[in-house]
Formats: sequence, C-alpha cells, structure tokens
Amino acid sequence: MCFCLVWIILLMTCKGVIAVETEIVAEIKASNFINVSRHVQHLSDWFQDEDLKIDYETNKKNSLLFYILQDWVLEKGLLNTIVNENLYLCTVTIFYEATTTGMALILSKTLNERGTKLYRLSPDVLKQMTTWIRSSCDTYIFLVATGEILIQHASVNHLKAVPYQPGYRPPLFWNYDAYYIIALTDPSSPQPSDFIGLYNFKKTQNLLILQQNDEFTIIWTHALISKIPELEFLDTWVNGSFLNRKQLFKKKFDNFQKRPVRVATFEFAPSVVYAKDDDGHVVSRLGVDMEVIQGLAVIKNFTVEFIEVSYEEKWGTKYPNGSWDGLMREVYDEISDIGVCNVFIDDVRWTETDYSYPYNFMPGCFVTPTPKPLSNWQSPTLPFAWSTWVSIGISLLVGGPLLFFLSVLSMVPGPNEFRSISYNYLYFVASLTTRTLNTVPSSMPARIYVGFVWIYCLILATGYSANLIAFLSVTQKAPPIDTLDQLIKSGLRLGGHSFWKTQFEISTDPTVLKLASLLETNVDYLEVFKAVEAGTFSFVENKQYLELNRDARFTYGDRPTIRIARECYLSYNIALILPRHSPLTDNLTNGLLRIFESGMMMKWQAEVTKHFRKQYADERSKTNTVTISRNKTLNLGHVQGVFYIMVIGYVLSILLFLYEKLLKK
Repeated sequence: MCFCLVWIILLMTCKGVIAVETEIVAEIKASNFINVSRHVQHLSDWFQDEDLKIDYETNKKNSLLFYILQDWVLEKGLLNTIVNENLYLCTVTIFYEATTTGMALILSKTLNERGTKLYRLSPDVLKQMTTWIRSSCDTYIFLVATGEILIQHASVNHLKAVPYQPGYRPPLFWNYDAYYIIALTDPSSPQPSDFIGLYNFKKTQNLLILQQNDEFTIIWTHALISKIPELEFLDTWVNGSFLNRKQLFKKKFDNFQKRPVRVATFEFAPSVVYAKDDDGHVVSRLGVDMEVIQGLAVIKNFTVEFIEVSYEEKWGTKYPNGSWDGLMREVYDEISDIGVCNVFIDDVRWTETDYSYPYNFMPGCFVTPTPKPLSNWQSPTLPFAWSTWVSIGISLLVGGPLLFFLSVLSMVPGPNEFRSISYNYLYFVASLTTRTLNTVPSSMPARIYVGFVWIYCLILATGYSANLIAFLSVTQKAPPIDTLDQLIKSGLRLGGHSFWKTQFEISTDPTVLKLASLLETNVDYLEVFKAVEAGTFSFVENKQYLELNRDARFTYGDRPTIRIARECYLSYNIALILPRHSPLTDNLTNGLLRIFESGMMMKWQAEVTKHFRKQYADERSKTNTVTISRNKTLNLGHVQGVFYIMVIGYVLSILLFLYEKLLKK
C-alpha cells in the first residue's frame, strides 16, 4: 500500500512538470524562440531551490519575457560567450532579483565549472565583506529588472558614508578592479544611462550593459573622465553571435579623444611657474610638473582644464573633522581628476588618495644663511683651533715648572736665571716665538729637555706664522650649518609647511623630534628667503625648490647669500595625486615612464632656472654692491687683533707693577 502511495505522488509530480514544460514550449513557440526549448531541461531540479519556489509565481507572470531573454544565459548564449571569450580565468558572481531567479539558476548551471557564486540582490548582501572577497580576477553579473537596489548601492561613496573617525577606515563594499556586466531584463526600466553616472560605476573601468531591443541585444559601455556621463556603443548580439566582433573590455585611456581632464595646481617653482600678462592673468604655465602634464596630454590625447588652488593653502592641511584644504581638498573631494605641484608621496596622504607612478625624486633640506664674516680682531687666534690653543697652554703650564726643577735639582750648577719660575716661563714663551734667550742650561738633562722644546716650538711657530698670513689677508667666516644638530643649536627660527611637521613628528630620532617642536608652520614663502638671507631664519623644503631660489634670486655673481645644509631629511618620491580609486591611476603609468626615461626632467629644470633668473635680474643687480678683489692691502681692520694683544699686555704689566709697589710698602 505504501508503494502504491509513493507511486501516485511521483506520477502527480511528473504530470505537474510535464504541464510546466508544455506551457514553456508553447510560450517559446509563440515568441519564435523554438531553438531555446532544447536547453530547458531538468526543471524538477530547479524547483527544489527555495528561492525559485518563492519567486515562481512572479516569474510565471513574466514567463514570456523570461524565455525570450533565456538566450542570454544558455550554454552558448550571450553571457557565457562574453565570459568564455574575455573572462575565462575570472571568478564569477551572479546577483539576481526576484523576477530573474530562473535566469540566474540557468546561468549558474552553465558556468558551474568555475565555482560560480550566486546571491539574491539585497542591501544586506551588498554590505557584507564576504560578498566582495577579491581574487586575481573577478566578474560580477547583475541580472536586474528594476535595478533599484543596485542603483542605490552604486551611488554611495562607501569611504565617506559614515562620520569621520581618526584612525578608522570604513569598509569598501565595491571592487573597482573587477569586471561588471549588467543585464537589463526589463526593456522599459531602468535604462543604461541610469547606471553610468553613479559614483562607483564612474570609477569602474570595465563595465558592460546589456539591453534587449526586439530580437537583438545591444552591448553598451561608458566613457570615463567625462563631465557628462556618456554611453558608448560596443556591439550587437544577433542570432547567437556578435555583429561587429569588437573588443568588449578595451583600454579606455589610450585615447581620451580630446576629453577634458581637470588638473588642480598652484604656482611653486620650479614645478609650476606662471607667465602672466600686465593684468595678472596667467598666459602660460612652465615648470617640470607642467611639462609632465602637457606630455601626458599629448600621449593620451586629452585637453587640460586647470583648477587654481589658493597659494596660501598650498598642498593642504588636514582638519580634526577629516576635511582638507588646499590641493588635497580638490583631490579628496574629487573636484579635480589630478593634483600636481611637487607632491611628495607620504603615508598620511596615501590613506586618503591615490598616487601615480613617481616621476621625480627629491630630499627635503633646510636652507640656512651663508656664514657671515668674522670680525678681524679674532684673526690672531684663527690659525689654530681652540683645542690646539688649549694644548699649547697646558704645555706652557707644565713646561716652565719642569725646567725649574731640572735646573734646581741638577748636580751640575747652572745659570741662576733658571732657578726662577718666572724666568723659565719667559724662556718657554720666547721659544714659542722663535726668539730664545741667550742663556742656556748647563746640565745635560736640562739641555736635552730644552732642545726638544725648541723643536716643538719651531714647528708650532712655523705653522702658525704661515697660516696667519691667510687669515689676515682673507676675510674669515663663521662655520657653516651642515647638520640638523647644528641647526638646532644655531638659535635660528625654523619654519616649513605643516607637511614637514607631520613628517618630523613620526620620527624616532630625538633630533628630528626636537625640530618638530621648533618648526613654525605659518611661513610666507614669498618673504621667507629674505629672512634667511638676513641671518634670522631657516626653513625646510624640497631641495629642487631651494636650489632654484638660491641660484636665481640670491646668487650675486658667483657668491650666494643663502646655502643648503648638507644633511637633508629623507628623499621623497614626487608623483601625481588622484582621488581614491581613480581609474586614471594605473593608466597613466606608461606615459609617466616614457617621460621619466626620456631624460627631459633635468632639461626642463634648467629652462625654469634660466627663466627665473631673468625675472630677478634687476633685483640682483641692485643688491649686489659687494666687490671682491684678489689683491688686498692689510689695513688696520685686518691687524686689529694684534693691537688688542698689545693692549692686554700693557694692562697686565701695569697691574703687576702696581702690585709690586704695594707689596714693597
């Protein structure tokens, strides 16, 4: 009896399946898609899927449309052909709506050898990180009728969707490097144009949109980096094959077709130099970075639309609420497509934006005043270092008493003069000046000692007198500032952009941390060099920028009045800065490599320096009042130190004379 009952249930199920199959075939015949019917198999297996059971009634209402579009998901249909010919090694993820469940199941079965993932399209699914797990190549296929959920999700900038929290990076529910295929199953709504202007699709390079039109399918893509979203026709699918056989996932940035690219910048030589007319309007832009942009414009065939950044804000400072100003604001808020002006690659900006391939390298250095001339009264002391003078003083203190003891304790009586300590000191000083007294000791130990003293004094006196000529005839200067430690001890005010302060603060070097605490960030770049020249200030910046200003503005003849400290702080890569996940980031690499390897960077920098020097030629001629002569006559100023020594001797002699007079009384 049980056997009969089971048999009856199976028979009724088969009848139901046969009825469904009959209905399907009838609808297919009515829509002239008879060839599709042979692919509709194993329907009983499909009905075991819970989603299909839930959505079956909805599918049934649109069964005619469902089976017309079934050609997209069959084994040799449109989607299989796209994947097999273009994305064979990619992981495929299928998203479906209620009315496209059956299509998703058929497609997943025909692509099952790839380990296809299948998701019901919903906000919760799209906001799970497991949905967006990345592999070496990912393909996302959306089978949509209304597309509301996808449109809502693709229009959100997920990195800014939550309030800013320091140190917190929101999850990214999108894969900008993946391949996206949107199959529009409802001809009435939505339209391809409804997707291409969405935030995330504007950053996604690889996108196909399939739109059914009567008995053929149109394949669209989008034009990126365009003010107004534009659809681009690719091909037509008719009777199981492509009509034009065009490349579906082509490189969109090999030729921009003269589309404008927005570039944010400001004047900062030698990277960016403006040539202006009498009214102050920018006529042309020169400089290394501007040449790079113009070179890319030629290579990629785009036009440049410049966005001016306030010179006071420059590269930009980050505020506690996470916002930026300056160049970073233009890029971070995606007002511009590219930011360029001597932009260093650093960790702080790296988390907020993208960088291109670096095309220049430059350290950050401090510019300091050129050492000032020393007063000539120090000339008599300059031939020897202070350590040498200290050593000579110690030898004098020891040498006089030693000669005294050798003379007093000797078994051979000698001149009585050597039994006086003051005479022995005078004898030692006379030897240092190569004017020894005529008296010589009698004992052999004292004579040997005096002989070596003479040799010692002869060498010292010869070296001193030879070196003294140079120090008297040539103006001497203070020691230059070459290290960060010397800079801190110099007492100069230190300044620089806020960027440098953040870089110094993350260092583990105590000297660099000290610099961070002393650094002033409210620096006027137009006036700061004058303060450096005056000897009151020092500031840090890109070495290339410092060299340009030194050579063009503050070099008179061959004499610079400012100098760059030898010890610099790191070496930074210079690159273009772009919005986060910009499709331009990787696509500009080849052009930048071609420019970098051409060797044009040094040529452009030399041209900017020449142009800059012409601008400041009049200023240099007015300031350059110093004349340098190779033949100098020694005047009182050169030998004033000798007279100071004489005065000191007079004063000491008088004091000792008065002391003796008082002592006798």
